[in-house]
Amino acid sequence: MIKKIIFAFSLLLFLSAGYVHAQSASVINGVWDRTPNDIVKLFGIAENGELHEIASSKIGEDGAFAFSFVPPKEGYYVIGHTPSNMTNRYTFYFKPGDNLNLHVLKESYELTGKNTPENEEMARWHDFIFPLEDKAIYFASKPSTYKDFFPLLEDKLKEVEKYPAASTPNAVFNNSFEHFKKFDLLSNAVTFIMTPRAEQPKENDFIDYYRQINFQDLTKNTESLNYPGGLGVLMRSYIIVNRLAREGNANQDEFFQNESDFAPFVNDTIKGEVVIMMAKTKRTQASFTEYCDKFAKFIKTDSQRERLKNIETQISKNIEKGKATDFKFADKNGKEIALSDFKEKVVYVDVWATWCGPCKKELPYLKKLEAEYQDNKNIVFIGVSVDRSKDKQKWLDFLTAEQLPGIQIFAGDDANDTLMKPYKISGIPRFILVAKNGKLIFADAPRPSSGEIRSEINSALKD
Repeated sequence: MIKKIIFAFSLLLFLSAGYVHAQSASVINGVWDRTPNDIVKLFGIAENGELHEIASSKIGEDGAFAFSFVPPKEGYYVIGHTPSNMTNRYTFYFKPGDNLNLHVLKESYELTGKNTPENEEMARWHDFIFPLEDKAIYFASKPSTYKDFFPLLEDKLKEVEKYPAASTPNAVFNNSFEHFKKFDLLSNAVTFIMTPRAEQPKENDFIDYYRQINFQDLTKNTESLNYPGGLGVLMRSYIIVNRLAREGNANQDEFFQNESDFAPFVNDTIKGEVVIMMAKTKRTQASFTEYCDKFAKFIKTDSQRERLKNIETQISKNIEKGKATDFKFADKNGKEIALSDFKEKVVYVDVWATWCGPCKKELPYLKKLEAEYQDNKNIVFIGVSVDRSKDKQKWLDFLTAEQLPGIQIFAGDDANDTLMKPYKISGIPRFILVAKNGKLIFADAPRPSSGEIRSEINSALKD
């Protein structure tokens, strides 16, 4: 009953808006038997491969959800919870008027009722690729290492050679789907390498598939940008190929510092999207301007120019003028330490957690940075753990194992109201730079691994 009500309400909203005739609408009816989220969302794929929300539906008590929408264009769309998390999301294909009926299971999904030939083909492929996806994407609940993943990948590579080409009545889909399969396979292969594992492969452990990634083929057109998060897949592939070529000596910060780094990317539009993606990593006006001076010539479209301008605007907003919000948490000995205890000192804050892979990757750079300023009495480094309170012992053990320098304090379950919300922190690691006068310099400061942070610290120390 709830399912019917949700569907009827969604359809009524659509029809009352009067956008197009009803026969152009695509209706999705489903049941979600997965995670306890109460909202499921529908995403489109933007011109740069990023997901953008089109609609959302509340999941009923019986797991039912429904959407009614008009596909802006024929192509791939994603059902899931968030645009950034690859778990619990599934890709389908829509033309105006196409309907979809599905049941999202505890693992994977199945189609129910009547569906289009295109989505029946999508479901068959997903059944085929799911064993790889299960290990690559759901690594938190299903630990896996290259020792079991690589043999499975090699088996799938053999099988995919015999996988039949799509033969639906839709020639546009049939052609696009061949690119989709190749890219989906690549996505799972590189995502596995770039996610936390108990044991990571050494250079000679990699199978030939990774060394044979062909950027000329992948980037000869913009087909990769039709894949969800396609540009990110290309970037992860680039990093892996370069690390293998340099026998593991490549540092991610070294990439895209020279024009030659763009050479493997054939298509001009993709080169422009790479520039924009890397520009987003800049935190200071100086580094952004320097980067654009070198690479803005790769920006080709009006949309890219507009997005690059928006990045610059956000960087300007990131340069804070107000007073830093104070916080106070206990160190390992139970002594309470507040940000305001360090008046007339520059303070560099690292917000992190023991479970956070990217946080751990910053630690060697952070240790090196602190060592460089260890004799300067005018700067303080503070690490703030946002691990759950029940995991405090894990934090204590981590401090001992890693011998973390600087001041280390534990926020625990109090982090949300006194730290995360005031500083608008939605992801970690997050670094904060505070001036001697207690004013914020950056609420989202450059990371220790960046080439920007030292000049900003040095400038703050001179004031």
